[in-house]
Amino acid sequence: MNLNFMIVYVQDIDKAKAFYIEALGMTYVEALSSPTFVTLNPGHGAMIGLQDKAASRLPPGREDQPGSVELSFEVDDVDATWQRWKANGVTIVADPIDLPFGRYLLAQDPEGHYLSAYRFAQPVN
Repeated sequence: MNLNFMIVYVQDIDKAKAFYIEALGMTYVEALSSPTFVTLNPGHGAMIGLQDKAASRLPPGREDQPGSVELSFEVDDVDATWQRWKANGVTIVADPIDLPFGRYLLAQDPEGHYLSAYRFAQPVN
């Protein structure tokens, strides 16, 4: 199995799309998008889908609870990412800290979904 796509349910798809592209630097994948679903490529790893919650045909789940999922991005430099996110208006929840596994910071998107950036202290195979 290969986890390669994550879906975030959003109230305002246009605002969410702009945030993930402009503030986080993701690429819009038009071929896999529609007016109610936006596919984004962060550059490496799994792609992210933004689903307009009002247009979803699936039964409701935990998507009503922002923060119930954390999108974690492995980065080369957590502190540089923190500076860039702050400059781009990203809400920072926890400034960079050193944890047993490595360096980590926690932020939120405009709808309250958690975003983190991390760098492992040791290579992980």
